[in-house]
Amino acid sequence: MVLLEREPALSALTEAMAAALGGSGRVVVVSGDAGLGKTALVTTFVAGLEATAHVLWGRCDDLSVPRPLGPLRDALPELESALSAGTSPADLRAHLITKLAAPTVLVLEDVHWADDASVDVIAMLGRRIDSLPVLLVLTLRDGDLKPDHPLRVALGGLRAPMSTFVDLAPLSPEAVAMLAGPGSDSVHAVTGGNPFFVSELLAARPAAGLPPSIARAVLGRAARLEADARRLLELVSVVPTRTSTGLLDMLIPSWPSAAEQPERRGLLQIGAAHVSFRHELARQAIRSSLTGARRRELHGEILGALLAVDADPADVVHHGEEAGDQEVVDEYALVAGRRAAALDSNSEAFAHLARAAELAGPLQNNDRAALELDLAQAAYAVGRLPAAFAAVGRAAILYRELGDVAAVGRCTRILSRYHWYAGDGASARATAHAAIAILEPEGESVELARAYSGLSQLAMLSDDDEGAIAWGDRALTLATRLGDNRTRAHALVNIGSVRIGFDPGESATLLEAHAIADAAGDSHEATRALQNLAYHCMWWVRPEPAQRYALAAVEYARKHEVHTLASYSAVIVAWLQLRAGDWVEAERGARAELGTGLTVPALLAETVLAELAVRRGDVDAADRLARLADRTMGTGELQRTTPILQLEAEWALTQGGLAPVEHFRDVLGTLLAAPGAANSQSALRVAAWARTIGLRMPWSGTGPSPYVAMRNGDWATAAEEFGSVGWNYDRALLLSLLDDERSLLEALAGARRLGATPLAGRAARRLRDLGFAVPRGPRPTTRAHPAGLTARQRQVYELMAGGLTNAEIAERLVIAPKTVEHHVSAVLNKMRMIRRQDAITSNARRRRQDHGHL
Repeated sequence: MVLLEREPALSALTEAMAAALGGSGRVVVVSGDAGLGKTALVTTFVAGLEATAHVLWGRCDDLSVPRPLGPLRDALPELESALSAGTSPADLRAHLITKLAAPTVLVLEDVHWADDASVDVIAMLGRRIDSLPVLLVLTLRDGDLKPDHPLRVALGGLRAPMSTFVDLAPLSPEAVAMLAGPGSDSVHAVTGGNPFFVSELLAARPAAGLPPSIARAVLGRAARLEADARRLLELVSVVPTRTSTGLLDMLIPSWPSAAEQPERRGLLQIGAAHVSFRHELARQAIRSSLTGARRRELHGEILGALLAVDADPADVVHHGEEAGDQEVVDEYALVAGRRAAALDSNSEAFAHLARAAELAGPLQNNDRAALELDLAQAAYAVGRLPAAFAAVGRAAILYRELGDVAAVGRCTRILSRYHWYAGDGASARATAHAAIAILEPEGESVELARAYSGLSQLAMLSDDDEGAIAWGDRALTLATRLGDNRTRAHALVNIGSVRIGFDPGESATLLEAHAIADAAGDSHEATRALQNLAYHCMWWVRPEPAQRYALAAVEYARKHEVHTLASYSAVIVAWLQLRAGDWVEAERGARAELGTGLTVPALLAETVLAELAVRRGDVDAADRLARLADRTMGTGELQRTTPILQLEAEWALTQGGLAPVEHFRDVLGTLLAAPGAANSQSALRVAAWARTIGLRMPWSGTGPSPYVAMRNGDWATAAEEFGSVGWNYDRALLLSLLDDERSLLEALAGARRLGATPLAGRAARRLRDLGFAVPRGPRPTTRAHPAGLTARQRQVYELMAGGLTNAEIAERLVIAPKTVEHHVSAVLNKMRMIRRQDAITSNARRRRQDHGHL
């Protein structure tokens, strides 16, 4: 196969393969519109490999609802038996890692159609790729990838040194001329340089000229086929992506002879296990030419064959829908949904279960209630909270009609959790109390212990320490008596979080909770224990153990696929990076975890990004704060509101605006009036930041010494203590509150080093107001650049945007590679970019614009 103008793409794959063979794997993402030759590129690359690596190949299907782990099941057929045996997602991933211990090329095509479980595997491999001898090649059509598709988050999390993005472009007029010969201008004009379109037009071109469309070119070739070959072509066209040879054996026993003509004419390609069109666009052209009645008839034939064997329920549902057989869809949607949920393919589970719920008329009430609870959990898992609320509400009604009080209590407890996750603290607490009121008259039960612990958690989150301990002890006692280690671990996390809030050395309870939860197989609570340890260490201004526990929480959560807590813990890591001055990584990490819903992890990510915006002086900083002030108040939790109060105080100090006195007083009159809140951890932070704007707030208790010093107005002590742990922005801000020249000069220098323009401006203004000289800032050449790049940084940026590696830049500029690393980090920070690929993309866009002006 001859490929034109694909040498750079092949070189990128070859370089990545060399790294993988050396033991440090790589990910190559090949993107481009349909017909640009993604499959041809990868096929040519794989065909040219020496026998040094095993090749695994899988494809995603354009089913109405994708098959869970579809491309991995293609690549590793043995997964089918494991799925049938009910193997857990964690064990399946462990099997995959074992298979990838030897040099391997794993190709996953059309991942824009990937199911959630497959996306999870891609993300997992992306995180571990540098320790595997694996080249992971992903092909996709970026234009078909929805903005909120989870794959975007997975791709955004790939580390730049370990990943390469190859965006295929159409062929140039010169390349088309090499293929078409005389008349190539008209061929390029009709096809736009799309390689598939070019090949189809050339294959069908009559002497009189070009056919008027690609579809007609394909149909013209198909029209000359014999009847049995056309029937085969029609049947294969209604099966997304490809058709199994086993299915064809059942439907058209003589298909191999019928396939000879379309294979010779370049319409079909025949493999050992599947038959497919040479290109998806050709399949769509044939399928579109069929009448609706004919398509329905063909889907009916396929459905009958699938029902005769143990077919994947996702395939049965797809063809059942297309054949109009609602009875089959009704039966198999529930099976497909529960199978998808068991594999953590949550979007697919939600789609199937939602369809099953719509068609659940024949189900008995107890079965329908169980279906609604399954649907609620799937909706919650994919952030579809309105659907989750509706489904759990319907389940509660059905259980009430059945007289199953315990199940009604369980639904009410679950509803409390959904309210909290949506940021509605008041409703969460009200439904938690309601669940207990329903369950207590029924006597002791595991469900009652869970309800106690749920209320303990809400009290802990609201800084009601006494309530958290009281409800937690009740839950712990009952769970221990009933032998329920999962609830026991949950209660211990709540109790341990309160204890460490009073004493930073009290980590034993949370570590015990982690061990109990891990042994009980409750990965959610095992993660939450580590996550809360990290959060409280950050509160105690102990960044080293905070970072250690946060990274451990992320690793544990990702290993066990606890996605929500993995996201929350990753945001804590980003927050710590921000405090340490690594703003580029902090922004990258927070943006990667934003998600799409109004959820607590997204709220925390928004808070981190707002802190960064305030410190950089972004134009949208004030708007961010205003939005977050309303949202955090709705949670009813001081730990959500306090960071926004801090940022409002910072904004007023650095911008010279009005102090947020009224907002501080609103919090004092509402959230701080809650039981136990007045002397809580969060109350100390409120009092500390209130003091920076001239407010004195009552507080008594124990807490981190920097915040105690702030609350007492001892700015020098607080500044030194923050500086001693590397939180240099906090140090500089507090030094800017002092009146001596040395402190203000240190504040100015620290702000400039960080790129904290507003804080630097405040320190400079205070120096002038007090009659002190303000040192000269960056050189004129630096100020002249829109992003403030120095002359050397501009050189590095241009070379980086041109695609050079750090080593190549170092060689070109005759400087040390480590120096280049520092320059690249500074450039990305100043240019507001997350990764170096952004610089390359920006440079390419600028070149195209410049070319257009010529």
